[in-house]
Amino acid sequence: MKRSVSLSIPNDPKFIPLALHTVEETAHLAALEAEAIRKILQAVRELVDNAVRHAYPRGQEGLIDVDILLQPHGIQVSVHDMGLPFNYEQYLASDRTGGLKRVPNYVDELRFSNLGKEGKSFTIFKSHPIEFHGEIWRPYSDLEDNSPASLKPASIQIRDFEAGDGEAISRLIYNNYTYSYFKAIFYYPKKIRQLNESGEIASVVAQTREGKIVGHFALIMVPGSRIAEVGVAVVDPEYKGQGIMNAMLDRIMVRAREMRLNAVFGEALTMHPYSQRANLRHGFGESALVLGLVPATMSLTDPNALHSRKRGAVLVGFKILKEEKERPARLPRSYRTLLEKIYANNGLKAVTPPEKKSEKEASRVRFEMSPYNQTGTLLIEADADDILPRIRHALHILYRKHVDMIYADVNLARCRDPDRIVQLLREEGFVFSGLLFYRRGEDDYLRMQLPNCDNIELDRLVCYSDFCRELHATIKEELNKDLK
Repeated sequence: MKRSVSLSIPNDPKFIPLALHTVEETAHLAALEAEAIRKILQAVRELVDNAVRHAYPRGQEGLIDVDILLQPHGIQVSVHDMGLPFNYEQYLASDRTGGLKRVPNYVDELRFSNLGKEGKSFTIFKSHPIEFHGEIWRPYSDLEDNSPASLKPASIQIRDFEAGDGEAISRLIYNNYTYSYFKAIFYYPKKIRQLNESGEIASVVAQTREGKIVGHFALIMVPGSRIAEVGVAVVDPEYKGQGIMNAMLDRIMVRAREMRLNAVFGEALTMHPYSQRANLRHGFGESALVLGLVPATMSLTDPNALHSRKRGAVLVGFKILKEEKERPARLPRSYRTLLEKIYANNGLKAVTPPEKKSEKEASRVRFEMSPYNQTGTLLIEADADDILPRIRHALHILYRKHVDMIYADVNLARCRDPDRIVQLLREEGFVFSGLLFYRRGEDDYLRMQLPNCDNIELDRLVCYSDFCRELHATIKEELNKDLK
């Protein structure tokens, strides 16, 4: 992953200074202030020293992994080992002082993850000096603006992106989020221009008669597919409530059809019902409840929104643009009823794909890392007898990267035995999430999900629709079974 540094050291105290030096130099690259660097080094010293001295039985050799991630608003350090199991909650409840109990005094966040057969890790986060203090996050999908597009003032023009728009768009993002927007690439005007020129995104803007850009909306293309997310939707605070957001959405949908996209999708927050209701109002069909996608630092100004210190969820909704009524997909028996409802939500029906007479292909499993939100995804494109070791190998790599959430996307058109794949994923701790249409090429994918840290919000989710509540209940039931 870009902007990351990884180091593995033996469980020998003489290697501790090497780990500390690496963290210190990386913290300088993150532009942390001297006092912040001093504190994070104290925290890392405690974690690495504890792992080196106590993770492995006396005389046993082992490695300590130190992974450093530069984020837009600070630095994250994870210390991982494959040593003795550790009951952190019991340790916190004990009368012992010092050691690990000092770490929270030095950093802004500390998380412990019991990874089972993949060991254990401590993850700390120290904020950058530009970290916002007012927590003025707003929903990054403002579709809940109830003002119709027809209210847009005649002096406001909705147009496609032009080469000189990047700086104004970055400033719009800043005016709505300060530096808290997790898709940090939109703070770079040059990159916004390059992404539009390469076709990776397609932006539209709202511009006043005087030439001021007061709104932005984008189609964010999903690599390897003909679908796009509708997002990065912002309006200048002084121009909100005038129908500009919905006018831009109208243009975005025209662009999507001009580009012959199969579908577009939106990710509605579960901190409140507004964006979920808006997606339904705009004809999006609910398809998946994805846990842990929203960073824990996200906070809304809306006093009615739920606030949590945990990673939040989104409800994915699709709007199908391709004219068809049937989709080739083998539905696993355990989730058939839910998946049939999802297809129906989107005016579609699943039909069994025809059997191919070609030779049976080998299993194809790979993984992707999100550049935005510390998550990883297994892509299971085809299955054969060797599917289990391939899944476990990819999972092992993701565990080593200390992602907070792991998703598994299963190709329902190409995988011959989705029931077996679901069973194997459930044995690894995955639970249901939903369905992603046209996820790669022309195929639909079952999405499953695996929380990989203790900081995932599960209970305090707001669901607007009955179907969202059904998805939520299914996920909670499966997670509770795994805990027993």
